[in-house]
Amino acid sequence: MIEALDTKKMRMLLLGTHCLILVLAFCLPHAPSPDQATYMGLANGLAHGVYSVWYGILDPAPIDLLRTHGYPVFLLLVGSISTRADLVFAAQAVLHLSTLLIILRLVGKGEHPVRRQNMFLILMIPQVQVIYYVYQIFPETLMSFLSTWLVLVFAGTGGEKQRCVLLAVVSALAFWVRPVILLFPLFVLLADLLFVGKGTRFARARFNSSSLALFLILGPLPFGLWNLQQHGVFKPVPLSGSAVNSNLGIWQLRLPGYGTMHYFQYNYFGREFIPLVNEKEAARYYEAYQEQWARIDAATQGAMTAQDKLNKPLMAEHINELYVTRSPQYTVALDQAIAKENRQMMANEPFYYLATRLYAGLRLWVTNINFPMTKIVYEPKPGVQPIVGRPAGMKSWIGSLAPFALTAVSFGIGLPWLVYQIIRDRRKWIERRYMLYLVAYLWIIHIPMSIQSRYTIPVHAIAIACIAMALVDKREARNPVSVIG
Repeated sequence: MIEALDTKKMRMLLLGTHCLILVLAFCLPHAPSPDQATYMGLANGLAHGVYSVWYGILDPAPIDLLRTHGYPVFLLLVGSISTRADLVFAAQAVLHLSTLLIILRLVGKGEHPVRRQNMFLILMIPQVQVIYYVYQIFPETLMSFLSTWLVLVFAGTGGEKQRCVLLAVVSALAFWVRPVILLFPLFVLLADLLFVGKGTRFARARFNSSSLALFLILGPLPFGLWNLQQHGVFKPVPLSGSAVNSNLGIWQLRLPGYGTMHYFQYNYFGREFIPLVNEKEAARYYEAYQEQWARIDAATQGAMTAQDKLNKPLMAEHINELYVTRSPQYTVALDQAIAKENRQMMANEPFYYLATRLYAGLRLWVTNINFPMTKIVYEPKPGVQPIVGRPAGMKSWIGSLAPFALTAVSFGIGLPWLVYQIIRDRRKWIERRYMLYLVAYLWIIHIPMSIQSRYTIPVHAIAIACIAMALVDKREARNPVSVIG
């Protein structure tokens, strides 16, 4: 088996296997993602010169405040050929294969490059959670491609000026798709100052600073100016802010099966396999959640414009598909009021907050065992509580257990073991540090948010590549190659 890992024939066979998996998955039925209507709506709005999900529904259509333009532009470009979602899926399948090829280049350095490449391809075969997003209208596959391209440019060689420009361009593209990448160039600058040897530290700092400055010019600055032009507020990220997502993250483990009619209406809190609270406790927390939102609504009522009040009942007619788009002043007021409530909850229960964030850090990698909800409660009513169902039949049980089992083994075991190997041989991993930087950054930046394992999907392939290299490193250490000559 080990000898087979060293053959290029095996590599071609494994690549063919990945292509076959993509074709088979393409042939399966694909239920629309929860965000499909909104992303398609933004792309449609762009086609008519209005960045809004409400084009053709409301006049005037309120300009979006929640998302950057990157993925809708991608959908618009693909849609210029055909409006069928299948073409988007085909384009994302190509992006997924391109991601694999880029990583093959990244891991194909040093001794036994083919062995590393084949190990990576083998470990990627069961990663069904990555394939799932290839055939969903979500930006995760595009972001996976840009993430691996970004790491390739960081780790590359050649002309410094050309690489600096390319690095800034790719970073900016990633920012326009997912603004969460905003602080990554700064993260790299600081991490290199900490980990790079003194002999090259100054040169790396100069390079990283230059790429950071150019990235700011190409990404956050023009988006901030767009916000200023459209909404009257200069902000380098969407005006909706991250406070509401952090708020959902704090409440999430205390409201299993309950839904919300605030901000993102008809969203609900998933139930963890082993819930943190019992039914009575959850019901009490749901009352506290409603009381909190009564305070938020009271504090922000004055920021609502006449147009907000006019749009509210009209938007409610489409609330199962499209999210509410509020005025800039109301959006900013909500973000500030929610952030204030978040800070108060953290101050009141710091140990609870830290404990839940540690759990969130684990769950960002390991998919929950998802039991279907028979009843979700969206509005508090006396005696009405959520009801948890059970998978119906073997197929449903496999569908619930398989994602948990695969991610628990791949990342629940693989990542801690990877950290152990890095500590054992830190010098070797300095050369691979940019892969580790991006994995660590996207993981850490999402820990304060609501628990959604898809947040780390863009770096799943990179993390698997690191685990594969660590496995091969371990094998090489056990069987050193003797050189005779």
